[in-house]
Amino acid sequence: ITGPVDVVIALVKATLFGLSAALIACYKGISVGGGPAGVGNAVNETVVFTFIALNVINLLVTAVGVQVTT
Repeated sequence: ITGPVDVVIALVKATLFGLSAALIACYKGISVGGGPAGVGNAVNETVVFTFIALNVINLLVTAVGVQVTT
């Protein structure tokens, strides 16, 4: 049921997910200001931006993967 192309797509997705989540978190962590309240806001923004980025990446990589496999 699962072929080599599916495994490659899954590995690409996992790599992009991890990279984007890490980069967003690092950027938000470095640019935080305003004391403890600023840290709380940065964490919330990180979660929201990461969720949106992962959904967009998933959509794009899945679309490319479907085009490659058909």
